[in-house]
Amino acid sequence: FQRFCPSSELVKTSVDGQKRWKDLRSRVVEHNIRVMSKYYTRITLKRMSELLDLPSEETEEFLSNMVVGKTVQAKIDRPAGIVSFRTIKDPSDVLNDWASNLDSLMRLVNHTTHLINKEQMVHRHLIS
Repeated sequence: FQRFCPSSELVKTSVDGQKRWKDLRSRVVEHNIRVMSKYYTRITLKRMSELLDLPSEETEEFLSNMVVGKTVQAKIDRPAGIVSFRTIKDPSDVLNDWASNLDSLMRLVNHTTHLINKEQMVHRHLIS
């Protein structure tokens, strides 16, 4: 994004200008990582660096800081060079999903028991 931003002598020479430029750059990179976490479940660190237009070390540093700050949830496999993003689920949503799945399982067991009893009754009737 640096090539699209206007270069001003004030930004280059003043201490405040350099700090603001660095902050803007950091915020843009953090935003892009958050967007990647929504669209990717797994991505190589190399590809992520290409998309962010940063060196791998800097990409990993940004990502690590965001994971520590709990901005994104990710796991970095350094030997393989793979970043795995995970979605953060609310504990109440997890419990609701679990309860819903348990309810559907119990309905299925109840229906299966009913069918077995029905077959046994038909079989008894045919034998007698």
